[in-house]
Amino acid sequence: MRHRFPFLIVTSLIIISCTRQNEVIINGSLESPVKGDMAYIEELRVNTSLIVDSAKVKPSGKFKNSIELKVPGFYQLVFKSGPSLSLILSPGEKISLTADMDNFYNTKQIEGSHNSIRVNVLHDSLRSTIRTLNKIRGAYNLIQDEEIETKGEQEELTQKFIAIKDNYHRYSTIFILEDLTALSNIAALYQEYAEDEYVFHSHKDIQFFKLVSDSLMKYYPEVRYVKTLRDNYLSLFNDYSIRKLLQNTEPISYDIPDLTLPAPDGKNITLSSLKGKLVLLTFWSVTQPESIQNAIELKKIYNSYHTSGFEIYQVSVNNSIKDWKKVLAFEEIPWISVCDTAFPESQSRYLYNVNTFPMNYLIDPQQKEILAKNLTADVLEKSLPNLLNR
Repeated sequence: MRHRFPFLIVTSLIIISCTRQNEVIINGSLESPVKGDMAYIEELRVNTSLIVDSAKVKPSGKFKNSIELKVPGFYQLVFKSGPSLSLILSPGEKISLTADMDNFYNTKQIEGSHNSIRVNVLHDSLRSTIRTLNKIRGAYNLIQDEEIETKGEQEELTQKFIAIKDNYHRYSTIFILEDLTALSNIAALYQEYAEDEYVFHSHKDIQFFKLVSDSLMKYYPEVRYVKTLRDNYLSLFNDYSIRKLLQNTEPISYDIPDLTLPAPDGKNITLSSLKGKLVLLTFWSVTQPESIQNAIELKKIYNSYHTSGFEIYQVSVNNSIKDWKKVLAFEEIPWISVCDTAFPESQSRYLYNVNTFPMNYLIDPQQKEILAKNLTADVLEKSLPNLLNR
């Protein structure tokens, strides 16, 4: 027994140490606290939620919640007085929250949890967008109620409404591509402007469900919401495939517009010849400093990922072939570079709505979908490992 006792102490210490490593602690400091307020941690299940911890908010505004986690999960911090906060927690995180309860959502500050910070940035952006959309809806309904000739105003409001949703969809796409390993991307995929009015709603958005699902299954196969996302993606894909098979018309081609332009040696190179590779289609001007700087930033990325299936098809919009070739040689551009001397009256401008430089589109290897638009070099570099399965 004398030999076993030290072993039991060591074993107990190891168990306690592991438990503490998995403990998630949330320390809160609130201004203008509500008397008798409580802070609850709810675990979010697929169709329900479960309170897993509670803490009193002291008159000073301080409170502390703690839970034990073995795997990351989706939670909510809910105050008895009303406000709530989405949290995506991982074992061992130490989180601090500060806020003024009189203006909770505009004053909250979170530290210590990467995914929780991201999901709240996302939700703040969505709330702001919804407020703007609701104002437009209200203005539109007011015009209708007046029963006067307002067709022009209605059309203007409709176009503005569509543009705002398109911009937010683009923002959400970039949000996902910035960090494909983040669990907060699941929240991005299921955003709603209103009940059953989803940000990601078209058949083209299925690609993002696949992209996020494939990435997160690699890193978090044990997380409940990741498994649910995988099942949901497969269901969406199967439903879409069945609808296509049931169509009586010929299958619709979603191929992106092709381009055929001359390279420095005068030979034409088509964009479609790059099928099978992940392509960054970029438009630039060799007389514009921003375009040159962007090309310099892309060189490191290209050299790192070209052998893994990444290609750049760069379209110069300069009329001077001489200037274009001179810059290519000076900057030692390693990728496919072509020149569109007919710009701005060219087909490439109208096909890809090119009005600013530099400008780019990230195109999937099948050339069926545009994955993203106007990616910065930083975002592109972070996205490529997952897109290329590296």
